[in-house]
This record gives sequence, structure tokens and C-alpha cells, in this order.
Amino acid sequence: MRGYYSAVLLLAGGCLRVLTRYSVRGRKHVPLHGGVIVASNHASYFDPPLLACAAPREVHFLAKEELFRIPAFGALIRSVNAIPIRRGVADLSGLSRATERLRAGAALLMFPEGSRMRDGELHSARPGVGMMAVQADVPIVPAYVSGSHREKDWFTRGVRVRVTFGPARPWRELAGADSDLTPGRALYQRIGAAVMREIALLKAEQERSASRGAA
Repeated sequence: MRGYYSAVLLLAGGCLRVLTRYSVRGRKHVPLHGGVIVASNHASYFDPPLLACAAPREVHFLAKEELFRIPAFGALIRSVNAIPIRRGVADLSGLSRATERLRAGAALLMFPEGSRMRDGELHSARPGVGMMAVQADVPIVPAYVSGSHREKDWFTRGVRVRVTFGPARPWRELAGADSDLTPGRALYQRIGAAVMREIALLKAEQERSASRGAA
């Protein structure tokens, strides 16, 4: 990791640990080298910094273009690998920059659901994560974050934030070994749906672990 990036994460991680008391499982599943997509559920503004702090390597991520117009904040997120993308349109320039970074060996954080799901539940994936994986030809690491959307309960009810990474999966495996691998929306959607199933498995694993701990 770059020295500046490490320093920012050290500071952010310290603040997040005080606020959320977050724990991490499965860091070993994130490849330390080569292009990879880390695909996570998304329920809170805290998710991107939480996942960046939890990952064992430097990550890049997409952020809506409007954030870069905020004085100081825009410069900050750009300095820690944020890529501006326009919401509501097919921003080919933003996606092209992200694809280039993947092909150059970067780790890219993506949220398959497309936006924050404030109810904390898992929802259907959009085709973006599948498209990026196919175009850059990189594997996908599923991730699940729990408790990040319950900020009011972190102190009053003792809710803890948990981050779990699952094993990296080649996109062809997620698409189905015997399925049609012709690039297109059908393939991208199928990969996205498979990623959400992997995230659902991580959620179930977290819930079982929490139940055993409470017993």
C-alpha cells in the first residue's frame, strides 16, 4: 500500500473501531495481487470505508460524481482511489477507468445492488458487477457487512458491525460452467445473481456464528 493511503486508513480504521467495534473474518480470501472485484451488499455510507479498512490490500471504488464537487471531500476521496461515475446514465468513461484499473492489477470495490439498501436486506443485483468482471477478466470476492446501517444502535443496544469476505470465485464459475458465456446483459445478470447468492451464504454464516456466540 502507498504510505499516504495506509496513513488515511489507519486514521479512518481507528475512528471506525471506536464507533462500530467492527470485526473482520475471511481477510485471507482476498488475493493480495492481481485484479479482483470485491462485491458487497450496501446498506450504509459507512460501508466503503469499512470495507477498505477491512481489506488486506489497497482498494479502488466508484463514487457518484456529485461527491467530487464538495470542497476538500472531493479531493480526499479522489486521493484514496475513488473513481467518479455519473448516476442514472450509462457512464462509459467512468466504467472504462474502472476497467483499466482492474486490468492494471487493482482491487475494485463494487456494490452489485447498485445503491444503498437502507432496510439492511439483500436485493437483486444489477448487471454492472458481471459486466466489469467479464470485461476485465478478473475473479470476484463476495463480502457481507452487517450492522452498518444501525448507527443509532451501536451504543444504545450494543450492535456490532461485522465484515466477512468469502473465497474468490472466477466469473466463469459464477456464470455456470455449462452456460452461454457470450458477453451481454444475460451473462452479466447471471453473474450478478450468483454473487448475491454468495453474499447470502456469508450472511447466513454470520448469523449462525452470532447465534453460537450468544448461546
